[in-house]
Amino acid sequence: MSPEELAGLSETIDASSTNVGWKTPEEGAATQVWAATSPRLAGMGGVYCEDCDIAGPAPEGTELGSGVSAWVTDPQRAARLWALSAELTGVDAFAE
Repeated sequence: MSPEELAGLSETIDASSTNVGWKTPEEGAATQVWAATSPRLAGMGGVYCEDCDIAGPAPEGTELGSGVSAWVTDPQRAARLWALSAELTGVDAFAE
């Protein structure tokens, strides 16, 4: 993030909060490295990961935080997204 972007984001964060969830670059990369190398994920696909683990469901009514919101794994929404992506790009990875 540029200093300007960071300043703009900082203005939206509650000034009384001491833990806003910032991670170091190493912490930010850790889950991707774990996902790429973990034997626990061998043969698995389509899972959401966070904090070097498979993410569980998010608590109801939360927009940000830990876990995966139910709408993220909705098959109908996924199909709509794939169809729209194929339409907009002209590339249909699942065309027969």
